[in-house]
Amino acid sequence: MLHGLAGLAAPNKLVALTVDHGLRAGSADEARRVKAHCRRLGICHETLVWEAEPPKAGLQAAARRARYRLLGSAAARLGLAAVLTAHTSDDQDETLEMRRSRSPSESAPGLAGISRATLFDGRLWVLRPLLDVTRAEIRAHLAHAGVDWIEDPSNRDLRFERVRVRAQLKDRPAAHGGQDSEAIAGARSRLAESAAAFIGARCRAGEDETIRMRCSPGDDAEVVAAVIAALIDLCGGAAQPLDRRGKATLAALAKDCIKGPDTSHRAVTLGRALLRHRGRDLLIRRESRGLETLDVAPGAVADWDGRYRVQNLDAKARLTVSAGGCDGVSPSFGRDLHPETVWSNTQQVIGGFRSRRLLGRSSAILPVCELPLAQSLARLVQTGGPPPCPWDTPKGELASAKADVL
Repeated sequence: MLHGLAGLAAPNKLVALTVDHGLRAGSADEARRVKAHCRRLGICHETLVWEAEPPKAGLQAAARRARYRLLGSAAARLGLAAVLTAHTSDDQDETLEMRRSRSPSESAPGLAGISRATLFDGRLWVLRPLLDVTRAEIRAHLAHAGVDWIEDPSNRDLRFERVRVRAQLKDRPAAHGGQDSEAIAGARSRLAESAAAFIGARCRAGEDETIRMRCSPGDDAEVVAAVIAALIDLCGGAAQPLDRRGKATLAALAKDCIKGPDTSHRAVTLGRALLRHRGRDLLIRRESRGLETLDVAPGAVADWDGRYRVQNLDAKARLTVSAGGCDGVSPSFGRDLHPETVWSNTQQVIGGFRSRRLLGRSSAILPVCELPLAQSLARLVQTGGPPPCPWDTPKGELASAKADVL
């Protein structure tokens, strides 16, 4: 990918970032080899080092999270428009194989596979221009161009699930090709657009952190369920999606909402959100249990209750965030030096802090197909929405981009 981009863009438009996880001998030398190659191409290069103690379990997942954190910080510091990674169609096949082994449904959202563009932490767009290219094609191109490359020995370590799946796929083709994942991704995109339109037309946010949603007979049950799921994510702030039982309850609730108020008899709690019927409206807000107090160090940034990102602007005093307000679930802010003083979310300047609403789990990871839905949620609660994707390329143009790179 680096070699292909070097032939497409001016060197001063590119920065190469190497993440050294420090997990094996030789990784620092490999980073220096990449740096030397970039110097020959006239491209700026930085090595980002993961300095935390690696966990004993879930090593690859932890390394992946650390990698994107490091890349996001570097991108913000360097003013980069996006970060490109060289995931291939082989990576896509392996990912789908692993997710399919855990999925109860052939249409589960995870089977859309690796997204062509993903927003991380609400700020870093990661683009993947080589998802239609195989590793064999890349190696053939490099061999023809006389360019050497580095093989990561971790790719042969059978302790890792992806490596085991890769070995299995050498002996047989993947159960389903990329066309299936493209179809699921397309369906997800259409559903997200429909849900976004529904939120804009039928949902209103109250000052008491309650979202009011109105349904009508004839509404599409799948769209209604998608909207309710997004609002539960927004209002509940839970770190994990609904489990299988929760999804079944959600589907039944969506059907009840469409039928009308006579079919609904009780409040439901899902994903830390309380859902209640009032006439034809469904009211959704954070349940009043499990609200913790957060201590934010001077100058630090932290997330409270999965719903607010808080930055302490004071250089000396700690900031305390706890549940309060007239509704009992809104954030209240205080200082350790002045515990008798409490500020609301509208008094940020006086209190010396910043606080903005998060958009559920999409504030952490947002595939581009769900961008319209996240944007509609941001408008609903009047907060800053995710930045536009810098590479909004129709699929027809992706083949041309592949041809240009290779």
